[in-house]
Amino acid sequence: MMIKCSRAAFYAAAFGITYLLALLAEKGEGKQKQEHFVLIHGLGHGAWCWYKVVTLLKQKGHRVVALDLTSNGINRDALSDEINSVAHYTDPLLKYLQSLGNDEKVTLVGHSLAGCPLAYAMEMYPDKISKAIYVAAFTPRNNQSFLSSSFPTVFPRLVASGLVALNYGKGDSEMPTSASLVLNHIKSFFYTESPEEDINLAASLLTPTPYPISMEVLNLSSENYGRVRKFYIMLMKDKLFLPEHQQYSVDQNPPERVFKMHGSDHSPFFSQPEQLCNLLIHIATL
Repeated sequence: MMIKCSRAAFYAAAFGITYLLALLAEKGEGKQKQEHFVLIHGLGHGAWCWYKVVTLLKQKGHRVVALDLTSNGINRDALSDEINSVAHYTDPLLKYLQSLGNDEKVTLVGHSLAGCPLAYAMEMYPDKISKAIYVAAFTPRNNQSFLSSSFPTVFPRLVASGLVALNYGKGDSEMPTSASLVLNHIKSFFYTESPEEDINLAASLLTPTPYPISMEVLNLSSENYGRVRKFYIMLMKDKLFLPEHQQYSVDQNPPERVFKMHGSDHSPFFSQPEQLCNLLIHIATL
């Protein structure tokens, strides 16, 4: 049986559907929620290393900022040899979190050495961080430093291989003041799967990193650091922080969930930026 409908009734119904869709769109239903990502670099790098991921996240409608920690990238508030604390090194991140509105929260992403600045920031501003994502990063617990939280041979191996050179300041101090990456070795450890143009970019922009931050023991409480949701991304072709050493970090301080990027070297922001971008978005929505 055919149901007859006047033209006026048809247009009225169509208008009603259009109006309903407009209301849903206005309320943001059916649209991907905008996430707010803060990206933190690792040893020797700066905000520049995230340029592909920043672009991809913004293209997908998300808010994102990559920060230079003190003395790295274009941050020249102090030289690497002048920094003696995690607090000083992490200051740009702490100031950014402090500047957020009362109800604003971010998904904090840290690569490699950034596991320590991440942990410090979580202790200081847990209410500003919805999730923390460790990308092949070190995961210190309470009363641990970067060095004591990692598999015992990780850092000595990098020095012995010639990748990391320790720098000493003036005077008789036996403590290194900073650590530099030796350019002849960066491809073999950081960028085995990365494009040549990104390797050349890195070679022109890498800077020394303060050494004392690797030795500082962190005070991390269950009330602050402990209540931030934590996730881990393992990089399975990593020649710097070997997968079995990443697994050690995961086992020592288990996150909520672990994800694996099977085709990435130690620098997924170069080798697999689209996959990393999509994975960050997925984790942020969990």
